[in-house]
Parts: sequence; structure tokens; C-alpha cells
Amino acid sequence: MSYATSVFVYIQRQIVILPSGFSTRIYMPQYSKTLTLNKGVDNQIQFQFLNQEQKPIDITGMAITCRIISYDGNEILLASTLNLKLPLTGIATLDVGAADLTNIDAQKCYYSLEIPVGDLNYPVFVDQNAGARGDLNIVNSVLPAFVPSSKVSIPTGQGFPNVNDANINIELPNANTYYTSVISTNNNPVLTLQATYDQFVGDVLIEGSCQVDADWYPITTTTYSNVSDTFGYVVTGYHPYIRMAFTSNNGSVTNILYR
Repeated sequence: MSYATSVFVYIQRQIVILPSGFSTRIYMPQYSKTLTLNKGVDNQIQFQFLNQEQKPIDITGMAITCRIISYDGNEILLASTLNLKLPLTGIATLDVGAADLTNIDAQKCYYSLEIPVGDLNYPVFVDQNAGARGDLNIVNSVLPAFVPSSKVSIPTGQGFPNVNDANINIELPNANTYYTSVISTNNNPVLTLQATYDQFVGDVLIEGSCQVDADWYPITTTTYSNVSDTFGYVVTGYHPYIRMAFTSNNGSVTNILYR
């Protein structure tokens, strides 16, 4: 028995609106799509510029800038000028090569468009609420890339040495509880952790929070009895911030990694 699977080749197109035209009615797209850039391949996203009368805008000769912005709004991940494909009908494309995304991690982010009109630079409205930022995902779906693990440090002032020094063990005396530094998940639905123990006796608690420094809640708790080994943990779900807590009166933690 054989099976057939249909596949589709298409270019993403997003209608965007400029605050121009003479209509007294306000036209906005009914839905705002989330756009996608795939790491490892070349990408093209098409934009069609309309005015509030639903008429195409002549964008001949315009230098329209697209910016991809990190989800926290603090960093421009990529900025590029759109290519004018059919300028008389208001169609331009964002062309992103595979190499352009090599050093950008897969993540949820935003995009914005800036267009010059005369001597002014205008925002472009990308959704039905006259928002100037749209949603965009950078994903590893085509060619997943290896993501190196990062070390988790221990904040100073609570008796822990810093685990960034591989030669220093984290001693856990007198059944105290110590916390790792806070890990931002960047809204990814899966986070993996790895900790290496030496003669460890005690509890390991993984906590989550929607705030960086308050309202922590338990996710998983594991109790160990004199273990000298490396253990991995997988945290799933929406937890913007994660930390680990160690409660023990014997043993040490020699290394903590996450990705």
C-alpha cells in the first residue's frame, strides 16, 4: 500500500496599511498572520501596501525598511530594505538568506516596517488594531541546528561559589537552600537542564515564574540519596523564568547547564 502526501510551495504575503487615502472609512485587515522565517534555507515574505481605500500604493523608488525585533523589544535582530517586486501595485519582498539567520537563535519575535513618504518616515499598520508591530517566528523546522548549552551561575551573597569555574564545587552545608541564577526561557515551550552531583544527598527543586524576581512556584521536585552522577531535566510549558533550588546537608553540585 502506498500513500501520497500533498505539499505546497507558496510565498507568505501580508497586507499592510498606510495612513493615506481620502476615504472616511477606516480599512484594516481582518486578521494579522504570524510570519515565519526558517533557519537553514532562504526565505521570502511578501508585503502588499494598501491605503485605507483598499487601493495599492505606488512604492516606486521607496526605501522601505523591515526590522526584526527581539520579543523583549530590546534588540534589533535583523534590519533589511525590502525589494520592490511590483512597485506600481505596492508589492515588495523581504528576502532573507540562510546565512542571515545563522547567528540568530530560533525564537518568537516581532517585525516592523518603516516607509518614507515625502520628507517623513511613517510606520506601517500590520494588524486590525492599527499596531505597528507584527508577530514573527524564527524556527529550526527545515534544518535544525545544534544549540550549545549554557552554564548556570549562582548569585553571589548566598554562600555559593560561582559554577562558571569548572574547578570549583558547590558545597551545600547545614541543609541550607541555594538558588541558581534566573534563566529566561524566551517563551520557548521546552527547556532542558543538566546538573552534575558529587555524593549529593537532598532535594532539587525546579521553579518557574512569570516575573524575574518574584512569585516562584514549584514545577518538579527530585530527592537524591548519595548520588555522584549527571542528571537531566526537561521542563515543558509556558514558564518565562526558571531557576533551580538545592537543599542538602551533604555533597556538592559541580556543574549546571541549560539550553
